[in-house]
Amino acid sequence: MGVLIGAAGPPIRLLSVATKLVTRDSSRTANNRAVHSTVFRKVLMAVTGLFLILFLLMHMFGNLKLLIPDGGLEEFDEYSHYLRMFLYPVLPPKFFLWVFRLVLLLCAVVHIEAATRLTFRDYDARMGMGRYLKQRYLAGSFAARTMIWSGIIILVGVIFHLLQFTTQTITVGYLGSVAPHLRVILGFQHWWLVLLYAFWVGLVSFHVYHGFYSAFCTLGARVGAFSAKVIKICSVIVALLVFFGFMASPLAILFGLVTA
Repeated sequence: MGVLIGAAGPPIRLLSVATKLVTRDSSRTANNRAVHSTVFRKVLMAVTGLFLILFLLMHMFGNLKLLIPDGGLEEFDEYSHYLRMFLYPVLPPKFFLWVFRLVLLLCAVVHIEAATRLTFRDYDARMGMGRYLKQRYLAGSFAARTMIWSGIIILVGVIFHLLQFTTQTITVGYLGSVAPHLRVILGFQHWWLVLLYAFWVGLVSFHVYHGFYSAFCTLGARVGAFSAKVIKICSVIVALLVFFGFMASPLAILFGLVTA
């Protein structure tokens, strides 16, 4: 800080201000910067999220085969077997199934990685912007603010789900290895498993509700108030479809409508 003394009047104090020149990293190309941008990561989240929602709906309709009267159990087992033998003998047994699983795994990893980076980037920005971003945070929807946490719980549930119904590492209501329909029926005859499953499916539906809406907004479908309302309504419909579609079989089993 210095002092400037003029010919007349009081002395004027000069404040020295530290400045920092921020320059663009010359080692990063335009394509590299685009790939690491917030917009690109949001697009990745949108595309992978919609693919995972599509898989959920396909999986849900497959599970509903258990509710088919007179032969639903056999239909369910045939559906499970068909997935393993799809495109056979053109392709080896289970080849398509493993390719599809790897694609799902890749989508899940990309989705989680993008979500994690965006979350921490948002936290860093909030720390720097202070009160304005705190008010904006409080104004945001509860679903948007808890997406990362519901996603973590969903991931844990997916692992448990695979260990129970795919690998049969975890068995409920039986020992050893049994047919696909028996894994479901013997498991969901226990009320506590249905309750845990309902909680998990509820979180999945909550995640789908906000994710569906955000994905279409990110991809440019929201162009006005009417389109935003349509996307919101579709989000609610898809979320409710996921919840009741996945809970239909467990509840039917619990109340004795479907038996082995």
